[in-house]
Amino acid sequence: MTENMDDKAKQLHSKLERLDEEDHDFNLRRAVAGFLFLVMPVDGHSHPKELDRLKRILADDFNLTERETEDLIVGAENHARSEESLAPMAEILRAGLSKDDLIIFVSHMWEMVFADGRLHETEIVLVERVAKLLHIPPEDVARAMSA
Repeated sequence: MTENMDDKAKQLHSKLERLDEEDHDFNLRRAVAGFLFLVMPVDGHSHPKELDRLKRILADDFNLTERETEDLIVGAENHARSEESLAPMAEILRAGLSKDDLIIFVSHMWEMVFADGRLHETEIVLVERVAKLLHIPPEDVARAMSA
């Protein structure tokens, strides 16, 4: 009887670990999508090329289907409307990504900035603010712009 209970406890523990990992990955995807989505309207308008770039980045980085990508973007849009602080999303990224991955993320933000062919001061300020929250040095932010 005890052996059976131990097996069930191990199975439950294993299941909880998988759920925790899945939740971590889900939160990481949400944070990435949320930050990238914020770039689109920050200059006063969203351009279809920005949305196309967002879809490509998310699908490629997370190996998502078209439907999963669209669902993630809808969640990012809803999150952006909630006016939640950027700090919790930055914490999720800092905890889940290496420094090199964070720099790649900042380069994705620059991709979003340049997707519509225009560079607006508010976009620069947003990228720099997010990079500061991620503890990315200014020289790495500048290097990510040309990556």
